[in-house]
Amino acid sequence: MATTASLEVYVKGTKAWFADEQEGWVLGSMSSSTITDKSAKLVFTLESGKEVTFESTMDKFVATKFADLPPLMNPPMLEGIDDLSNLSYLHEPAVLHNVRLRYSQQQIYTYSGIVLIAMNPFAKLDLYSPDVMREYSGKRRGELEPHLFAVAEEAYRALIRDKKNQSVIVSGESGAGKTVSAKFIMRYFAIVDDLDKKAAISKTSEIEEAVLATNPILESFGNAKTTRNDNSSRFGKYIEILFSKGKSVKITGAKIRTYLLERSRLINQPASERNYHIFYQMCAAIPPAEKKSMGLGKWSDYFYLSQGNTGVIAGMDDAAEFALTQQGLSTCGISVAHQWEIFRVCAALLHLGNIKITGSGEASISDEDPALAKACELLKINKSDFKKWIVKKQITTRSEKIITNVNVAQATTGRDSVAKFIYSMLFDWLVKVVNKNLARDDDPEPSFIGVLDIYGFEHFKKNSFEQFCINYANEKLQQEFNQHVFKLEQEEYVKEKIAWSFIDFNDNQPCIDLIENKLGILDLLDEESRLPSGADSSLITKYYQRFAVPTQKFFEKPRFGQTAFTIKHYATDVTYEIEGFIEKNKDTVSDEQLACLNASEMDFLKEVCTIEVDPNAAVVETKPGRGGGAPKKPTLGSIFKQSLVNLMSTLRTTNVHYIRCIKPNSAKVAFGFEPQMMLQQLRACGVLETIRISCAGYPSRWTYEDFVDRYYFLVHSKLWPNDAKKLTTLIVNATITKEDLYQMGLTKIFFRAGQLAFLEKRRAEKMRECVVLIQKNIRRFIYGRQYRAKREAAITIQTNFRGYLARKRYQAERERIAATKIQTCVRRYLAQKKYQKTLNAVLLVQALARKQKNMKTIYGNRREAAAIRIQKVFRGSQARKVYRQKYNQMVLLQSCIRRRKAIAEFKQLKVESKSVGKLKENNFKLEGKVVELSQTIKAKNEEVESLNEKLAQLESSLASWKEKFARADLGSKGNADKLAEATTKLSGDLKASEEAKEALQKENDRLNSILKKKEDTIEQLTAEVTKFKEESIKYKEDLVKAKEELKNAPRGSYAVAPSAASPAGGVVGGEDPAVSAALRKEIASLREQMSRLIAGKWTRDKVADSLLSSGAGDDTPRPSAVSSLNQHMQQEVAAAIAARPRPQSVQEFAIPESRGSRTSMLAKRSSTMELPGDFDDGSNADRVQQILEDKALEDEIIDSLVTNLRIPLPSTQSVASRKEIFFPAHLIGITMTQLLRHNLGVRMQLLLPNAMNAIQNLTMKFEDDYVSAFWLSNCFEMLCVVKTIQEREAREQQRRRMQGIQSDMESANPEKALEQIRSDLDILLMDIYHGWIKELKKRLSNMIVPAVIENQSLPGYICKQSGGIWGKWGKSATSSQFTIEQLLNFLSKLSKTMRCYYMEDSMTRQILTELMRVIGVSAFNHILVRKNFCTWKRGVQIQYNVSRLEEWCTTHGIAEATLHLQQLLQAAKLLTLNKTSPQDIETIFDVCFLLNPTQIKKLLSLYYAADFDSPLSPELLKIVANRAMLNEKSDTLLLDLDLAPDFSKPNTRPVEYIDRFIPAWIALPNIAVVASSN
Repeated sequence: MATTASLEVYVKGTKAWFADEQEGWVLGSMSSSTITDKSAKLVFTLESGKEVTFESTMDKFVATKFADLPPLMNPPMLEGIDDLSNLSYLHEPAVLHNVRLRYSQQQIYTYSGIVLIAMNPFAKLDLYSPDVMREYSGKRRGELEPHLFAVAEEAYRALIRDKKNQSVIVSGESGAGKTVSAKFIMRYFAIVDDLDKKAAISKTSEIEEAVLATNPILESFGNAKTTRNDNSSRFGKYIEILFSKGKSVKITGAKIRTYLLERSRLINQPASERNYHIFYQMCAAIPPAEKKSMGLGKWSDYFYLSQGNTGVIAGMDDAAEFALTQQGLSTCGISVAHQWEIFRVCAALLHLGNIKITGSGEASISDEDPALAKACELLKINKSDFKKWIVKKQITTRSEKIITNVNVAQATTGRDSVAKFIYSMLFDWLVKVVNKNLARDDDPEPSFIGVLDIYGFEHFKKNSFEQFCINYANEKLQQEFNQHVFKLEQEEYVKEKIAWSFIDFNDNQPCIDLIENKLGILDLLDEESRLPSGADSSLITKYYQRFAVPTQKFFEKPRFGQTAFTIKHYATDVTYEIEGFIEKNKDTVSDEQLACLNASEMDFLKEVCTIEVDPNAAVVETKPGRGGGAPKKPTLGSIFKQSLVNLMSTLRTTNVHYIRCIKPNSAKVAFGFEPQMMLQQLRACGVLETIRISCAGYPSRWTYEDFVDRYYFLVHSKLWPNDAKKLTTLIVNATITKEDLYQMGLTKIFFRAGQLAFLEKRRAEKMRECVVLIQKNIRRFIYGRQYRAKREAAITIQTNFRGYLARKRYQAERERIAATKIQTCVRRYLAQKKYQKTLNAVLLVQALARKQKNMKTIYGNRREAAAIRIQKVFRGSQARKVYRQKYNQMVLLQSCIRRRKAIAEFKQLKVESKSVGKLKENNFKLEGKVVELSQTIKAKNEEVESLNEKLAQLESSLASWKEKFARADLGSKGNADKLAEATTKLSGDLKASEEAKEALQKENDRLNSILKKKEDTIEQLTAEVTKFKEESIKYKEDLVKAKEELKNAPRGSYAVAPSAASPAGGVVGGEDPAVSAALRKEIASLREQMSRLIAGKWTRDKVADSLLSSGAGDDTPRPSAVSSLNQHMQQEVAAAIAARPRPQSVQEFAIPESRGSRTSMLAKRSSTMELPGDFDDGSNADRVQQILEDKALEDEIIDSLVTNLRIPLPSTQSVASRKEIFFPAHLIGITMTQLLRHNLGVRMQLLLPNAMNAIQNLTMKFEDDYVSAFWLSNCFEMLCVVKTIQEREAREQQRRRMQGIQSDMESANPEKALEQIRSDLDILLMDIYHGWIKELKKRLSNMIVPAVIENQSLPGYICKQSGGIWGKWGKSATSSQFTIEQLLNFLSKLSKTMRCYYMEDSMTRQILTELMRVIGVSAFNHILVRKNFCTWKRGVQIQYNVSRLEEWCTTHGIAEATLHLQQLLQAAKLLTLNKTSPQDIETIFDVCFLLNPTQIKKLLSLYYAADFDSPLSPELLKIVANRAMLNEKSDTLLLDLDLAPDFSKPNTRPVEYIDRFIPAWIALPNIAVVASSN
C-alpha cells in the first residue's frame, strides 16, 4: 500500500533519534511495531533503557507527509563523514551526531556543502604550521581533510584562474574563533606562493607584514573581554587583501572596512567583562614618566574600567600586548609621536569618565574636579566651555537660541556621548590611516580577496539595539547565502541536465523588509530619533500600531509588558528591549560640544574629530515645513543600513566562500561539547536551514563510477554491461521503484533524501545473503573434506592392520628359515675348523724337516767358500811383492843415467856463459820490449785524457742546465728541495764517472803485466778513439744546423717534410735527418725533464740514469758507453721531431714498439704537452707573461671552459676517465699556478671570482642534472687543487725564509688570496649543492604522492579507487600519475649521473639521503591530511612501496637513508594492524613507537572502513584521544619538511699531479700555451 510504503524501513532493530532536553537528541532501537491500514504503533528502546512509544494514524501521516516519524540514523559508512551534505538522512539529529563524533575525534573542521563548519577546540592544535599550509597548497578542496586552508586555497586559486574577486565570510557568535580564523586565512594568503622558500615563511614582505600588523591594532582598540570570549571583537570588519594582476600574483595592499563598533562598551560593561584592551594595556605598560604626565594609575581607579570588576585576563599579558600594539602601529606607518597622541586621547577618555556630576535637580560640576582638569589638559580644550556644555544645552529656534540647564542623567549622557564620539572617531581615524598605509597600488580596480569577520546571530536574555543591528546584518547575509546555495544547486541540476523545478524554501525577505523598508523598524526609529521629544515609549507604541497586525508574520507583541517587541528571525525568535534604542541610534554630540572639541589646541584631536562626509552615507533632508531645508545628521541605524547595502553590493560581485565558527561549550573547556548550545548555533549560522533546502531537492549525488563501484553486486553479474551509466540504471531500476526518488544526469545520479540509506540497507542485506551463501558453501566444503579425511583415515588404519598381521606371519617364517640356515652354517664351521687344524699340524712337521736338511747344506757351502778366498789373497800378496822389487830397480837405473847427462850439460853451459857478446844480445831484446810497452802506456793515457775532456764537456752542459734551473727556481714555488735532490743525483753520476776513471787506470796497470796479451786490444781502442773524435765533431755541427733549421721553420711546422730530402733519398747539404731528429728528440726530452723539475713533479728518468751510469757499473770501456749514449740521442731526437703534435692542440699518440721501451716512455711523457715553435726560453716566458695579463685568457676560461663547454654525457657503456671529467678544474689550477709564478696575484684575484660567477650563473639555471653534477664535482676538485697549491706555496715561502731569499710575491700575500679563493669556492660549492637539492625536491614533490602513496603495485590488494568492478573490466577509475618504478628510475639515473662524474662519495650520500628524507616526510604528511584514503589495503600497498625504496637504498650503499622512511612505514603498519579492542590499541602504540600519540590519533581518526572492514568504535577513538592529550602540547602532527641537516663538506684530498690534459674537441690556444709553460 502506498500509505505504508514509508513505514517499510521501520523494522525491528532500526535505529532512530528522539529529542532530549539535555543531549538534544538520543538514539533508540526499534523493538516492536504494529502497523495497520489506519494506524501505526512503533516501540523504541533508548540507550538508557527507557521505552518510547510512537503512535499515530495514517491520516496524520499523510497530512504531514510522514514528517512526524522519528528521524532515522544514517548507515555506519556515513558515520563521521567530513561533508554533511553527503549524509543520506539530512536532519538535525544526524548533523548534530556527525559533528559531535568528529569533534570527539578532535577533528574541528567539517564541510556542509559549500560551508566550512569550524568548531573552537579551546586548545592549541598543530594545524596551522607552514608544513600544513604546504600540504594544502595546490590541492583541490575535497582532496584533503576539511580545513581553513582548503577554503583559502580555493579562493586564492579561483582568483588566479577565473580572474574574479573572492570573498570569505567568517561568522559566528562571540568566542567561536572568528578572529583567529580570519588571521590564519590572511596569513595563508601572505605566504602561499612562498611555501617552498624557507626564508619567506619566517620573513614576509613589507606589505604583508603591514597587512598582518593590522590585527594587533584592531584587537587592541576594538576587542574586549566578554563572558563568552576573552578576546571578543566588538565590531565587524571586511578586509580586502589586494593582489597584483598578471602571472605573478603578490599582495600589493589591503583595505579595511569596519561595521558597528560597540560604542556603549566604552562607558558601560556588564559584570565580569572588560572595556577595550587598549586602556588596560596603557595602565600596565606605559613608562612611569609618561604615566605621570597622563595622570594614569591603576585600572580600578577609573569608572569606565571598573564596572565589570575584571581588569586582568588569565593567560593574557597586557604589557606584552601593548608592545605588540606599538609595533603594529609603527609597521602601519604611524609615527611614535602620533602614537603618544593616541594614548593621551585614550587617557583623557578615562579621566572624562571620572568627572563627578552632582545636583538634585540641575546638574553641576565642581571647578576643582581633578578629572575635569586633567581631561581638558590632555585634550587641550577650554575647561570652562567644556564644563558649560556638559551641564547645559542650547535649543535653536527660528528666531533665537535658548540655553537651558540639564539634569544629572542628561549631563551624564552628554559626557558619555563626548567620550563615545571621540573614541569612535579615533577608531575610524586609525582605520583610515591603516588603509592609507596599506594602499600601495595605484590600480583603480585591483584584484582582491575579501575576508569578512562579522558577528554571528545573537540571542541573549536581554537584547538591545546592538543585537538588533547584528541580527539584521545576519539576516542580510543569510539571504545572500541562501540565494548562493540555490544558485549552485540549480546550476548543478542544469549542468547535469536533469528534470527539476525551483526549490521552495522559507525566504527571509519579509523579515528584511520589516526592518529596512519604508516605514519599517529602522525608518520609524530614525523618525523618532529626530523628534525633540522622541522617546522609547512612543517608539514602541508606533511599532505596535504599525506591525502588531495579523498580516505581519515576522513581528510579535509580547503578551506582557509594553517595553519590548519580538522579531521572528530565520534562526529563532528574538525579543528586543526598547530601552535605549533612540539614544543609541542618535549617539552624537551636540554642536556646541563638537565646536569645543574643534577649538582644541591639539592638532591631532582636531584631525580625529573632523567629520568627513561620505557620499554614500544616508543623509536625510528635513521637510520644508519643519524648520528649513538644512540636512540632518545621519543616525547610527541609517549609517549601518547603508554600510550593509554597500557590503552586499560588494559580495554580489565576488565569489563567496563561507566559514561558520561555532562555540561548542560556554565554559571554554577543551573539546567540551554542549549539545543544546551546538543546536542553537547550527540553527543560527544557517547550516540546518541549508540542509532543509538541500532536502527539498536531491541532496545525495554520486558519479556513475563511484556508485557502480559500491553497489554493483545488487544485480546479477550476468547483467553487467560494460558501461557505468547503464549498470547504474539497472541497479536503481532493480532497487528503487519510484522514479521520482532519483534522477539520472550526464555524469552523476541524484537521489532524494533517505535513498542512499535505503541503498545501503539493500547492500547490507545483499552482502549478508552473499556472506551466508559463502559461509554455507564453505561449511559444506569443510564438512565434506572432514568426511573424506575420516574415510581415508579408516581405510588407512585397516590397511595398516592387515599389513601388520601379514608382516607378523612373514617374520615368523623368516625366523624359522634363518634358524635352519644358522645350524647348517655352524656345523660346516666346526668341520672346517677340525680339518684346518689337522692340515696345519702336518704342514708344520714337513717344514721343520726340510729346514733341518737345508741348514746342513748351507753350512758346508760356507766353509768351502772361505777356504778359496784365503788361498786367493795369499797368492796376490806374493805376486805384488815380486813387482815392487823389480820397479825400484828400474827407477834407480834411470836416475843414474839422467844425472850423468845433466852433469855433462852443466859443464858445457858453464863454458858458454863466460862469452860477452851473448849477454849484449839479450839486453837489446829486453830494451825493445820496454819501448813498446811505453808507447802503449802513452796511447792509453791519451785515450784517458780524451775521455776526461768529454766528461768536462758533459759537466759544463750540466752546469748550464743547473743555471737555467736556478733561474727558473726564482719564479717557481716549492721546487728547490726537489731540484737539489735532482742535482745530488747528477753529482752521484759524476762520482760514478770518476770511479770509472780510476777503474780504467787500474786496468792500465793490469795491462802492463799482460802486455803481450793486450796488444790487439790497444790497437782496437786507438781506432775507436779516433772514430769517436770524428763523430763528436760531426754531431756538434749537426746539432748547430738542426737548431738553425728549427728556428727558421714556420710556426707549427714541427715535422720535416718529405720534400726536404733529395730525390735519391740522400741528405741535402750533407745533413743527416736521423741525426737531426735524434737531437731534437733529446732536446724535447730535456725540456720535459726541466718542466717537471720546475713543477715539483720530477721523477727519476730510468733511461738517463742507465745511460749516465753505464760506464760505472761494468767493465766495458768508456768510449763504448759514450757511443751508446749518442746512439740513443739519435733515436730519441728523431722520434720527437717525427711525432710533433699539430698546432694549437694537444693530442696523445703512440710510439711504435720497435723504437724500444725507453723511446716509447719518452714519447708518452711528452705526448700531452704542446711544444712551442720557438725553443728560446726567454721568448717563451715573455709570451706566457703576455697571455696571463691579456683579457683573452679570462674570456677563454669563461666562454670556452665554462659557459659553452660541451659536458661529457653520463653513460654506462663508455665511462669517461677522471681527467676527462676534471680537466676544467685542473686547467684553472694550472692557470693559478702560472699566475702566482709570474707574480700576478692581483690578476688571479680578479680572474678566479669571474670564473666562479660564470659557473654559478650556469649551474643555477638547473637545466639538466648532469650540468649540476659535473660542476659540483669540478668545484670540489678545484677546491682540492687550490688547497694543494696553497700548501706548496706555504712550503716554498717557508723555505725562502729559511734561506733568506726575498721574493716579490711576499708583498702580494698569495696565502691570503688563495684563502679567499678557497672561501669563495666553499660558498659556490654550497650554493650549487643547496640549489640543486631544492630543484630536485621540486621535481620530486610531484612524484612522491602518486608513486609512494597512490601507486598500487600489488594486484591482490587493489583499493577502491582502482578496484571493484572496474578492475575486473580492466578499467581504472583513477590511475596514478607516477609509479614506484618511475621514482626508482629517477633516483637510479641521478645516482648513475653522480657516479659517472666521480662525485665525492660523501656528497652523493648526502644528496640521496636528503631526497629519501623528503620522500618519507612528504608521503607521511600527505597521509595525515588525506581523507577517505587510510585503508588496510592502502597500508599493504604503501609497505610494499617503502620496501622497494629500502631495497634500493641498500643496493646503492645508503642503508642509513632508510631511517627516514621508518615513520612512513610504521604509519602503513598501523593501517594494517587489528583495531578492534583496547589491547589492539596498546599493540599499535608498541609497534608504532616512532609515531607520537597525536599522529596515531590522527591516523586512526582518518581510518576508512573500506570493503568488508568495520569502522573504529568511538570508544577506541576516545582511548586514543585521552592518551594523545597527555603530550598534545609537545607533540607535532606533521613532520618538518624544511628541517634538513646542514651540508657537510667533504674533507679535501691532496692532488698529487695537476693534469695538463686538454681534450681534442675543444680549442683552448691560450690555456694550452700556459699549460705547456715550464
